[in-house]
Amino acid sequence: MSAEDYLAARKLAQKAYRNAFSEGKYPYLPALDEFITRDDICGEMPLGIVDIPLDLIAGTKTAGRKNSFANNFMPLLDEDTEFAIKWSLLYDSQLEEGIRDPILAYEYMTRYYVQEGNKRVSVLKAVGAVSITANVIRLLPKKTDDVQTKVYYEYMDFYEASKLNMICFSKEGAYEELCNFYGKAFKQPWTEDEALELRSDFSRFEQIFKEKGGSNLSVTSADAFLVYLQVYGRRDLPFRSNDELRNEIERIWKEFLTQAQDRSMKLMLEPTDKEKVSKPFISRLVFGSQNNRLLKIAFIYGKTPQTSAWTYAHELGRFYIEEKYKDSIETKTYYDAENQFSPSDILEEAIADGNEIIFTTIPYLSTASLKAAVAHPQIKILNCSTNSNHSSIRTYYCRMYETKFLLGLIAGSLCEDNRIGYIADYPIFSTISNINAFALGAKMANPKARVQLTWSSLRDVTDASTLLDPQIRYISDKDFIVPEHPSRHFGLYERVDGELNSIATTVCHWGKFYEQIIEAIRGDVWKNDVTANKNRAINYWWGMSADVTQLIYSTKLPSETKRLVDLMTDLIKKGQFKPFDTRLVDNEGTVRQESGMHMSHKDIVTMDWLLDNVDGEIPTFSELKDEALSLVLLQGDLNDE
Repeated sequence: MSAEDYLAARKLAQKAYRNAFSEGKYPYLPALDEFITRDDICGEMPLGIVDIPLDLIAGTKTAGRKNSFANNFMPLLDEDTEFAIKWSLLYDSQLEEGIRDPILAYEYMTRYYVQEGNKRVSVLKAVGAVSITANVIRLLPKKTDDVQTKVYYEYMDFYEASKLNMICFSKEGAYEELCNFYGKAFKQPWTEDEALELRSDFSRFEQIFKEKGGSNLSVTSADAFLVYLQVYGRRDLPFRSNDELRNEIERIWKEFLTQAQDRSMKLMLEPTDKEKVSKPFISRLVFGSQNNRLLKIAFIYGKTPQTSAWTYAHELGRFYIEEKYKDSIETKTYYDAENQFSPSDILEEAIADGNEIIFTTIPYLSTASLKAAVAHPQIKILNCSTNSNHSSIRTYYCRMYETKFLLGLIAGSLCEDNRIGYIADYPIFSTISNINAFALGAKMANPKARVQLTWSSLRDVTDASTLLDPQIRYISDKDFIVPEHPSRHFGLYERVDGELNSIATTVCHWGKFYEQIIEAIRGDVWKNDVTANKNRAINYWWGMSADVTQLIYSTKLPSETKRLVDLMTDLIKKGQFKPFDTRLVDNEGTVRQESGMHMSHKDIVTMDWLLDNVDGEIPTFSELKDEALSLVLLQGDLNDE
């Protein structure tokens, strides 16, 4: 009999009890029956014999034995009790023969609660075992809009496909992203070998993550593992030594801290006042350096200015800052990143060329940017995207929904048959809010206006305008022209007898954007942002009030429409009118916001539904071109059905 081992386990129980009591936490094992009722459950599902991680056993099913154990499953009762004797005998049996009989447990929301076998769990935890065999019954929670419940239903789909129960995320979409890293579609069945590979990768990571103190963070091991994959990828993971893995985990530790915060992304809606910049630019060219070398800035593009309207717009921004700072800076361009086998190589080339600031101008480069920023923390890397949650890089994007609202206002005032066409490109978050803002503007000018939506990124579509009703006269298309193939298919245009007449378009002044970011870097603003938002992702999301977006319209626009647009422009720039602060109903009839409510900027950025006057839908994966799919997997929100 191992009385000494019982006493050692009891000391651990007493310590856990005291710590919980002093922190105002429940010191005993939670009993499942005490915090859920039959009204919370919609059914039961027998899972059969399952190997379950001991870390995921959270308590007991009933209240009968809960006071016999501290909340760490170590025994609390005196050593001369019958309970202590049975515990010690079981401990000896475990050392000599092992525990073979499965326990009976209920699984609820990825955690397990023991019906029969509490002492077996306690003993195995005391000897440092990793898992235990159990006959498991799953309790199914009722479906709600609660995030935890949504994530749990994703977990069940993942479990059904892989039979892996140790990977528990806290955020929606994480299981699908994990599957993508392993070359699997969400819900696609895993082979035993594939599941074993993932289990091995995750177990190695989790062991080192917990050794480093990961258990003290408010993120799950799975959340942290996904961050690791986002930075380093999965391809070489099986070949990395534990020391290499340990060094990589240490290098990205602040990214785990970022994920641990409830509001990890900080949206910077306006540039910091210029009077806060304390020193003239020339004296601080190299962030305090006294020599006269140029400040070197890299611009990395997905395509070329001749073939991409997006690249061309950013190239105009680069020309602007070159003219603005003349001999004080030196810029270098890197083209066609989308066609490179490894985008990371372009980042490394730009760093080797001595660039101190790097702008990666497409969301596709967000992963490569993050990896480079972690490896080279002295380099300031910014990626043009909207929804990154990493503190090692900063992101930036124009708040285009404001001008899209004005564009819709014009379209609604002009359309006599109440129909407007809208051609969108990629179904990423900012695009969805742009569509809805346009639809709101159209509805404000014409309550009967309806927007017919289609997508240029659909598979086998070369001219998206042919997907619209040919009788539709007013169409909103891409915002920029392609220099190599100039046309009038941009902005809002009128289609009459085969002729196109330009009416208005949104303009992003990327040069002014880059100028103000450079000013922030050369002053104290950049460092102050880090201090004020420690371990938070920072996104510069500027709009009309920062003069980085503008609506340009034709001189032929009716005078009263011009007057209305100018009035709304002034109100938006002053912050006195916000397009989404109204009653909002989606095109499936669900009320998304009641009258008088204010929509947060985060909700606008991550909008994933369409308004009730939009005829169309967000496309599925299978409907997208391959080039669009890779971008959407990084930055998008679309149906996976």
